[in-house]
Amino acid sequence: MKKISDIVEEGIRKMPFIEEAMTANLINYSSLARLLQPYVSKVLMKDATEASILMALKRRSTMGVNALNLNPKNFREHIGDIFVRSGLSTFTYANSPTLTENQTRLLHEVQSLPDTYCSFTQGMYERTLIVSENIVGRVKRIFEKETYVTGNSQLSSATVMLKASNVRAYGLYYYIFKMIAWYGITVIEVISTSNEFSIVVEQKNINDAFSVLMKIKMDEGGL
Repeated sequence: MKKISDIVEEGIRKMPFIEEAMTANLINYSSLARLLQPYVSKVLMKDATEASILMALKRRSTMGVNALNLNPKNFREHIGDIFVRSGLSTFTYANSPTLTENQTRLLHEVQSLPDTYCSFTQGMYERTLIVSENIVGRVKRIFEKETYVTGNSQLSSATVMLKASNVRAYGLYYYIFKMIAWYGITVIEVISTSNEFSIVVEQKNINDAFSVLMKIKMDEGGL
């Protein structure tokens, strides 16, 4: 049978925002115990008292169990320049034997066009094209026989240049996405390489997205 302390730990791990607030001593443990009580009782398969959960929380705090260290200052050194691009569209197609051939054909046609953006991300069952608006017509023509899944237009991207040290910065992407979520920005697509990270959002949200990324980079507020 699991101990209450183990179940409490599992419950907290399911709520990273809560765990981060606990690390900063911003959480009322009595309120958190009441929040966790239904979950702990369900896993324990019997009623767990608020007092027992509160005791487990206080013991965890005293022992410093796996405390998150997500201070914004820890991320500044890994973030470089930030670039914005507007006028993007996405097209998602089901994977097929001819999809790669058509992708190559598109790249061949647009490689000499000025101010053109063309990116591909491949999943197990589908592939997404992120392109600038000046080649949307070419995409529709070249991929017309492919199975179209979904797409979006009137998009913009914010690209963060990451320093090589980013591979050792645990929590960096979590912190970026947390900030984006807190500001109510919907992420349409994500593009990532070793040292670049781009989020694609609706054009109406790009100013807010850029502002959030700059807050992380500049550590505004001195927290």
